[in-house]
Amino acid sequence: MSFEELATQVQGQLMPAGGILQKFRGVAIDSRTIQPGELFIAIRGQRQDGHNFINQALERGAAGVMTEAVFEQNRILSERAVVIAVQNTHEAMIRLAQSYRTKCAAKIIGITGSNGKTTTKEFTYALLCTVEPNSYRSPGNLNNLFGAPLALLGMPPATQAAAIEMGISSKGEMTRLTKIVQPDVAVITNVGPSHLEFLSTVEDVARAKLEMVTATETETKLIINADDELLVREAQKVKKDFVTFAMDRECDFKPENIATTANGSAVTIDGHIFLVNLFGRHPVYNLLAAYAACRTLGYGFHDVDTAGINLAPAPMRGEMLEKSGVRIINDAYNANPESIRAGLEAFQNTPSQGRRILIIGDMLELGQRSEKYHRELGNSLALQEFSFAIIVGDWSRAVIEGARQAGVSVNKLRSFKNAAEAAIGVGELIKAGDVVYVKGSRGVELEKIIEKIGEAGERN
Repeated sequence: MSFEELATQVQGQLMPAGGILQKFRGVAIDSRTIQPGELFIAIRGQRQDGHNFINQALERGAAGVMTEAVFEQNRILSERAVVIAVQNTHEAMIRLAQSYRTKCAAKIIGITGSNGKTTTKEFTYALLCTVEPNSYRSPGNLNNLFGAPLALLGMPPATQAAAIEMGISSKGEMTRLTKIVQPDVAVITNVGPSHLEFLSTVEDVARAKLEMVTATETETKLIINADDELLVREAQKVKKDFVTFAMDRECDFKPENIATTANGSAVTIDGHIFLVNLFGRHPVYNLLAAYAACRTLGYGFHDVDTAGINLAPAPMRGEMLEKSGVRIINDAYNANPESIRAGLEAFQNTPSQGRRILIIGDMLELGQRSEKYHRELGNSLALQEFSFAIIVGDWSRAVIEGARQAGVSVNKLRSFKNAAEAAIGVGELIKAGDVVYVKGSRGVELEKIIEKIGEAGERN
């Protein structure tokens, strides 16, 4: 796109240096990742102001910059770079993404849910690639009002089918995301107590997710988890018909068989066998959601070797590792009460010859119910079989008090203020032959402990 066309689309002031016909070929908001020829959008965030990194972006080859009109250095900057000055750079980026989405012919599967949306997105993309060469998915976890526009702007024009992750943390956010992404198919993996700091109840979480279909003027097909009773009830209030997947209830897409393998599960759906090399039962739901989405778009898998599809996990989402004789289940990308419950249940069904060890970090963004949920987590440990548990974070005291009240021996519990402290102490606790389940919210940074586990195994 030319900078002249950009200025028109975002209603910005063009300050040319080198001619108004100059073009850019991509968009970035992080000066560390920008590629030569891309447009750098300087966004004012809660922690950083992109205007402070304009020089770094230009040094890395940015073709031009989008700034806010109040930025005092715009005139000086325009002497050496193309500048588009707008009232609000974030809103301008959103308008640009909306405009691009409208021009694209791609059919988009929007994916959201309290748990499993990133894995579902990756599974959906893996399935799509076997039946549609021009497929795309949002990179990493670009799923909010900053990430989703970037994901759309990175989508090749020839794309025919795309899986776009959509994540929210507050009321009204899904409505805005929906107007940007404009999904043809909306997938909701489940709803649970997540982001309760901003969404008061689980019912509020469900209603917010369902804005994917209530906030659009076009007919969007809805796919939901039929085993999630609350989600089904709320969906029935806003849409007459929807597609369902489940393992326990009657639905449109249900596995005929689930067999345990050395690395996960072999799942049979509509006669097709899929190998899910991930820990636990919940990845099967992710596969069902992905399969239902592809079928709803009109794709079939009759001529596909489905067992050969690489259903690779996104990092830290149930991936299984081995370091120096220690088997690690790294499920530490995110956590809420429902996902920890499912993880602990799956861990109980994981065969082990050595000691079974839990590393559990705080569940974040639970608002006023944080202490309650962490105490309940502690209570639930009384139902688990484990050698000892390492509890990490500000809420570790509530977890341990809940565990002790439920009868868990204090000798089986260790607490650390943060992951850095736990990483130092882990060497004395974990030995070769142990099986370790790691679960917590991303902000706790439990990966610091995992990095040290290998070293501990070598010493022991």
